[in-house]
Amino acid sequence: MRRIGQVWLLALFLWPACAQAAERLAFVVGVGAYQNLGQGAQLARPPADAQTVGDTLQGLGFRVTLLSNAVTQETFLRRFSIFADQVQPGDTALVYFAGHGIAIQGTNYLLPSDIPAVEAGQEMLARSRSLAETDLSAALRQRGARVVVMVIDACRNNPFSRNGTRAIGQDTGLARTEPADGVFSLYAAGAGQQALEKLPGSDPNPNSVFTRIFVQQIRKPGLNLIDLGESVRDEVAKLAETVPHKQVPAYYNEVRGARFVSLASADAASLPAAAPVTVSPPDPSPPQAILPPPAQTKPALVIKTPPSSIVYPPPASTLMRPQAAPPPVADALPPPEPTPVARFGMFSHPIRLDPAGDNWVALRSLPSGQTGYRIAKLGPDSLFSVIGRQGIWVKVKLRGGPVGWVHGDYVGCCRRALVEP
Repeated sequence: MRRIGQVWLLALFLWPACAQAAERLAFVVGVGAYQNLGQGAQLARPPADAQTVGDTLQGLGFRVTLLSNAVTQETFLRRFSIFADQVQPGDTALVYFAGHGIAIQGTNYLLPSDIPAVEAGQEMLARSRSLAETDLSAALRQRGARVVVMVIDACRNNPFSRNGTRAIGQDTGLARTEPADGVFSLYAAGAGQQALEKLPGSDPNPNSVFTRIFVQQIRKPGLNLIDLGESVRDEVAKLAETVPHKQVPAYYNEVRGARFVSLASADAASLPAAAPVTVSPPDPSPPQAILPPPAQTKPALVIKTPPSSIVYPPPASTLMRPQAAPPPVADALPPPEPTPVARFGMFSHPIRLDPAGDNWVALRSLPSGQTGYRIAKLGPDSLFSVIGRQGIWVKVKLRGGPVGWVHGDYVGCCRRALVEP
């Protein structure tokens, strides 16, 4: 019995050290300027929302990366890749986004500042030029984050123009989604509801209705994730009813032990605070391209005898066993080479494959499904870098493999893997 007591005291001693080993990191984005959309789609408060949330999280001990105002898709993905690379197993990673978002076929997409003015029937273009919420949380979980918190203040009116009675995505709000294991999601409004950017009339508060409540609640020491979701729901709904307007934030939890996870622990004030990393808004005059324009291709040429397709990555059964190296010869060994340092990067990967069907997407020689030939079949574990774009087609370079074109509807981001020479 005495032995058990000693073990318990040792565990109590070691618990604070284990808890402090894990870090808390936040990726905070506020997009207000949409350079390709009309005046009605411009937002005044997201940059201030992001600044307020970033300052608050910094005071709670988070290492904050802050992007504000004109944030293009390329800037977002490059900075998110750096952020995700900093996440270590056991860390807590929080993503906050304020700006426009749309729901397309049950998936929520966050809109960067350079989203084009898409029209009805161009859902694939909208998806390829925006940021899928699920891809962001999945990248952090794959990096080893124990808890991922997604806070989305993007449930505003659909910013795209309508053609007749059709629009890109649903008219208002975002879709109800079930987060992956280890993810806690908090939305500014329920499924299909519109979130208020401000109260009608003269509203001196610089933050949105949701964000002003959110930052109040996360400052409460020891408030766990479940109670945070409940308190934000109650307070935002109460404030919106004074207008009157129906806005009831929604949260979805797949974090085990969420009642023991707090964004502001009782000793948060003693944690070291790091200055937010701010990305200054680029010059709005010249629109920024997401990717360098692809080289002009000649008119499509039909190849009558395409080479045999390969499957990438190749099945394990087709890989040749490495030949055994000959035994070293005495006094003839070369000097040992320095051990290479492993480098990691974020790679795009196929999405929306059908596991019950063929479960692959074609890597093609030309940006067309009718001409050229199929270079390879890309399975769900294929990794590649996006190096160009032509319409809906995306030019990619496989990790350790060839270059070709993939339909943009099947390209997602991001997964962390070794950068091969």
